[in-house]
Amino acid sequence: MGALLLVWATPHPAEAARYVVDIKNMAFGPAPQHLKVGDTILWRNNDIFRHTATAKPGFDLDLAPGAQGEVTLKNPGILNVICRYHPNMTMRLAVEKE
Repeated sequence: MGALLLVWATPHPAEAARYVVDIKNMAFGPAPQHLKVGDTILWRNNDIFRHTATAKPGFDLDLAPGAQGEVTLKNPGILNVICRYHPNMTMRLAVEKE
């Protein structure tokens, strides 16, 4: 008699994505779409001024001209990102569950 082999399909979490947001001309670049918890954003300051990428709660990167820094998204929800030095610089990030 032959053996019956059952294979259970188990969902595998999606691999985390990495995005880049460039800061230049006193503005954040386009907001990445379809962000998920666990994704990483690399922020690059390509401007001649110091900027921050700040989301409360969330993260606060202080970037000198030419500097970069990254954050890993830890919670789902809406993040309103500003530059603390230039409050007219804003960005909205929508982070979904994994």
